[in-house]
This record gives sequence, C-alpha cells and structure tokens, in this order.
Amino acid sequence: MNAQESDKSEPMTQVQKDNVITNQNLSNPLARYGFTVVILATFLFVVALYYGIINP
Repeated sequence: MNAQESDKSEPMTQVQKDNVITNQNLSNPLARYGFTVVILATFLFVVALYYGIINP
C-alpha cells in the first residue's frame, strides 16, 4: 500500500463499521462445508435417480 493512498483514505462511518464482516460473524467453517456437501450430495443423488444410474 502506498503512503499516498493511506493519506487520502477517509475515516470509516459507523454504518461502514457495522457492515464489515469479521471472522466472528461467519459461521463455523466445518458447518458451512458440511452443509455444502449435503446439498451437493442431494443434488447428485437426484440427478442419478433421474438418469437411471440408481434404480430404486
């Protein structure tokens, strides 16, 4: 970062501070990845049923 850029930066307003996403605001990464895997597996299962790869 240039020293000139930091001189031109404006102070953050309260709204901007409230809208900053911090690491504490994010959910547990394991839960996020687990949820994504469950959705993806469900989608692939439905596709496999549709194309007859899995015959119920």
